[in-house]
Amino acid sequence: MQPNLPRAFPSLAFTNLAAQSAEQVSLAAAPLVAVLAFDAGPGEIGLLAAVQTLLFLLLALPLGVLADRMPRRRLMLGGEALRLLSLLLMLAGLLSSQLSIAWLAILGFFGAVGTVVSSVAAPGLVASLVPRNYLAYANARLELARSVAFATGPALAGSLVSWAGASAAFVLAAILSSVSISLLLRVAASTATARAAHGHPLREITDGAVFVWRNTP
Repeated sequence: MQPNLPRAFPSLAFTNLAAQSAEQVSLAAAPLVAVLAFDAGPGEIGLLAAVQTLLFLLLALPLGVLADRMPRRRLMLGGEALRLLSLLLMLAGLLSSQLSIAWLAILGFFGAVGTVVSSVAAPGLVASLVPRNYLAYANARLELARSVAFATGPALAGSLVSWAGASAAFVLAAILSSVSISLLLRVAASTATARAAHGHPLREITDGAVFVWRNTP
């Protein structure tokens, strides 16, 4: 039987779907744009990919500590807003022919920071909304959305770049990010409180790194 989840959860679930889709579309579109618009080589493509993906490794633990000390909804909104701003600046640069491979990497960096912020804050927000005995079901819903985004996002980006030009994929990613923000605003701020901070942030980051290291297959 489907559990009776809080009314705010569907908004959060669709927020996650839109945010994950925006991330995957933009991640797939950036190297395509680099090749088609700037004739980028393998080294530049590798650098662009590293800028957009290594931040998860570098920032996840520090931002996780921050998420324990700030309202998660506010943190997610900030992350989504940062990603939307980076996408809009990419789009403006493309349309005005002012975008370069360097600016694509810089804006991709800030967009990736927004993605990491949002991704780190989301699990804590789910835990604050959903009763403990329903957490497994709620997290399964979020993982399903993530899987759908991973499967469809790159294909959508490639098709749009092929059919409508480089800017079309960034338009779609910006729309999806805007939808994510709009849905997240429906989640009541009072339900998204952070726990009281315990311990020194550096100690918590170290403990988290040790835990990840010991539990890595």
